[in-house]
Amino acid sequence: MRVQKTVRRHGKTLEHGEFEAHERIHVCADGCRHPSGARVTRRALALSQCIEPGSVIGYDVMVFVGLRRFVEHRQREEIRGALEHEHGIGISNGEISVLAARFADHLEALPKARAQALRAQLENDGAWPLHIDATGEDGRGTLLVAYAGWRKWVLGSWKISTESADQILPRLQEVVGSFGAPCAIMRDLGRAVKEASADLVAELGGSIPILACHLHFLRDVGNDLLDSPHGQLRALLRRFKIRPALRRFKIRPALRRLARDLAYKLGSEISQARAAVLQWQQCEDQGHGLPTGMAGLATVRALAQWVLDYAADAPGDGMPFDRPYLDLYGRCHKARRALAKALL
Repeated sequence: MRVQKTVRRHGKTLEHGEFEAHERIHVCADGCRHPSGARVTRRALALSQCIEPGSVIGYDVMVFVGLRRFVEHRQREEIRGALEHEHGIGISNGEISVLAARFADHLEALPKARAQALRAQLENDGAWPLHIDATGEDGRGTLLVAYAGWRKWVLGSWKISTESADQILPRLQEVVGSFGAPCAIMRDLGRAVKEASADLVAELGGSIPILACHLHFLRDVGNDLLDSPHGQLRALLRRFKIRPALRRFKIRPALRRLARDLAYKLGSEISQARAAVLQWQQCEDQGHGLPTGMAGLATVRALAQWVLDYAADAPGDGMPFDRPYLDLYGRCHKARRALAKALL
């Protein structure tokens, strides 16, 4: 090999910050060429390991962006500011979007690139159950996910146009081809997933048990039992205009307006008033009467805001495990009792 040329390359990595590298590109001295006709060259390994070809952004920057975008759910401006203030790296919001998409592409390719190692580990475990779930996305297709249940490893995820056995079965065959046959299949209650699972087991010899997910079963039963009374409670709260806007951000209910107006009155004294509320809560010997002055205003505001934050009582699993209108009713009832006691 001999030196063909020296080029300048700009780079941005978390490890080195922004830098300029002088890279020597070597070429085969005997004039060797690839089958495509291109000359055989060798570039600096240190650069190729930290910066993607054709880019100036390092892999570690891409991972930084991807984790904060998809794991921490940060906005582009927040990520851009964190890169600039913490690492001295300046990139645009558009580049943040590009890096986030590139991170997702790399993450999707990772299980395929490491399929043999993952398969060996699953075999070393003795067996592994295949969990399948297909979730509709409000008219935007269906997200199909397959993962190893005990390891909690996502083995594949696909966006399919519709939830049908014809589209699900090839994806399951792809998983089995890459990671081996599972010891059991855990599926949701959808007809398409049920048919695809049965077809896959038939192809594999018919000895793999197929199990229905208890969570989906309980959700279906719970919805049948609770949907009607929960709907009646929802209609009641709407009729009395107690329900805060859940999907429309028109903040008109009297309770939210009260909390906002009291916050304006507290102004710069809100921190001291908040401390007074905490102190009042801890003083059991003073009874349940409202404190006077700013502390009293802050107490009323805190109670109003507590009612409005009723969604915090839900575990986040959806109906019937989440019953938001029942949680709202419960907080309204407790707030009424507390105010009645405080005003005696």
